[in-house]
Amino acid sequence: MINLNLSDETLRNLTNSDMNILNYIYQHIDEVITMDVKTLASSIPCSPSSVIRLCKKIGFSGFPELKFFLKQEKTTSVNNKAGNGEILSFDEIIRNLKKDIKGSLSLVSSEELVRTSEILHSNIPVFVFMPGGITDNIANYFVQVLMRRGRQYVYPLHSTKMAKHKISSLSSDSILVLISASGKWAKTIELAKLAHMHGMKIISFTPYTESEIAKYSDYNLRFFTEERMRDGAEFTSRVAIFYIIDALAQYLDTFKKGDDQHE
Repeated sequence: MINLNLSDETLRNLTNSDMNILNYIYQHIDEVITMDVKTLASSIPCSPSSVIRLCKKIGFSGFPELKFFLKQEKTTSVNNKAGNGEILSFDEIIRNLKKDIKGSLSLVSSEELVRTSEILHSNIPVFVFMPGGITDNIANYFVQVLMRRGRQYVYPLHSTKMAKHKISSLSSDSILVLISASGKWAKTIELAKLAHMHGMKIISFTPYTESEIAKYSDYNLRFFTEERMRDGAEFTSRVAIFYIIDALAQYLDTFKKGDDQHE
């Protein structure tokens, strides 16, 4: 059975109506992951707003995010096989990649992409934290996406120490970009808190699950992926993040084209 891992405090704050909805979800997982919020509400029955309120109470942004979580939990058995050394078929690999990309593009709204592109299109200095490891490749790619579009004042921060020093000396009229595959790395969370305290604008790329980094961010672009570990090493797929960055790049191109037409 899928477990939402709800704390005692969360459960105590649920009403009888909330518990009724939650019980229905637990008992009809296969059906729920194919429903929209109105269909689920009519099946319980309750109002769609009651479903959405429950989702937020248990840590999700809404029903789509809950559905993606449930789908992900149902597919963990496939990934567990991979972690135990069993070979995934090519079709299973493709399905996992499609799930991550489709899920991510569903989670990110066009409004959030436009908002993020607008501030990146400004002349406000942008500082991109390089956290090390695999995510450094994405951070470098993001820097190149901006610079190749003529964006000035883009600065990579190659260590936590450098980032802390820079954030402490910057004015609030600056942007910090944070990318995290897990949303849980302590050093990135620490930088998010520090930048927030100094009034910097924060753009973050974080997983669809609840994240402390996202809470401190002014612009949060969420992606759908499953954290994968093997022999103590993390090898979570970052493919979906590249897709979101490319979507941002297309919006930036639109803004730049508009500037060129007005010149």
